[in-house]
Amino acid sequence: MSARKQQSGGYFTYKGVLFNSKVNADCLKNIETLEVKEDDVFVATYPRSGTTWTEEILSLIYNRGDVGKVKTTPIYTRIPYLEYQYFPEGQTEYDRFLELPSPRLGKTHLPYNMLPRQLQEGRGKLICVARNPKDVAVSYFYFHRMNRSFRTPASWDSFLSDFIAGNVVGGSVFDHVLGYWAHRSNPTVLFIKYEDMQKDLHGSVKKLADFVGCELPSGAVDKIVDHCSFRSMSENPMTNYSKHPDQRCRFDTSNAEFIRKGIVGDWKNHFTDQQNIAFDKMLEEKLSGTGLEYDFDI
Repeated sequence: MSARKQQSGGYFTYKGVLFNSKVNADCLKNIETLEVKEDDVFVATYPRSGTTWTEEILSLIYNRGDVGKVKTTPIYTRIPYLEYQYFPEGQTEYDRFLELPSPRLGKTHLPYNMLPRQLQEGRGKLICVARNPKDVAVSYFYFHRMNRSFRTPASWDSFLSDFIAGNVVGGSVFDHVLGYWAHRSNPTVLFIKYEDMQKDLHGSVKKLADFVGCELPSGAVDKIVDHCSFRSMSENPMTNYSKHPDQRCRFDTSNAEFIRKGIVGDWKNHFTDQQNIAFDKMLEEKLSGTGLEYDFDI
C-alpha cells in the first residue's frame, strides 16, 4: 500500500455502512431530512452499477435530446453526488443540490433507508439501477486500484472476500439492492437493470423518459442512444471524469480508467471456478424468496 493511499484512506461507519473520507458525514444526516420537491429525480445505485451512464441519459432526456447542451458541462456538475464533498473545499454536493433550479437531478450510492424520508414516502421520483454483482465486484476492484481515496486491494482474492462480506465502501451489495427491490412496486420508484439497458438501450431511454414525464421530440431517442454508447461515454471528457478538478489527486488512471469496459460478463475473466461456485451458493441464499434475478451474460 502506498503512503499516499495510507494518508488519504480515512474511513468511517454510519448506520453500519462503511464510507470513505470523501463522504461528508454531516450530509448523511441532512439528506435524511431533505425537503424533496415533486419534480426532483434521484438516481440511486450501488457503486459501479451504471450510475454515470444513467445520469447522462437523464440529462439528455431533460434537454430533449439536445446533445449540444451537455457537451460543455461535466456530468458531476449537472447532477450533484449528494453525500460527497468536492471542490471548492468546504462546499458539499448536498449544498449544490439545494441551489439547483427545478427540476433537480441528484445521484447517490446510499442504501434505501438513508434516503430522504420524503422520497421514501413517495415525494419526487427515484430511479434505482442494479447490475449483476459479479460484474460489480470486478469493476469495483479496478475502481479501488485507481481511486487514491480508497485502500488498494492486496489482491483480487482478498478484495472479493471483503466484497462478499460487505466490508467495502457502500456496504453489502446484496443488502443495498434488495433494499430498493423491496419498494419497486411504488409508482414513484423505477427499478431498472444494467443488463436490460445493455440489451435494449433504445427501449430503456423511452422507459426512463416516460417515468420522469418527459415527452421527447422525434429522433431524440436515437440521438441519446448514439451519444450514450460505451465508446462515446468513455471518450467524452464530460462523462469520463478526465476534467474533474480533483482528477489528478483522486484517480490514478495508469491502473484503470473511470469508464473501463462497460460489458456484461467480464466476471468470467476474473472469477476462479471455486470462487464462482461459492458466490453462486451465497447469492442463492441472499435472493431466496425475493423474486430478484440477475443476468450474468447477455
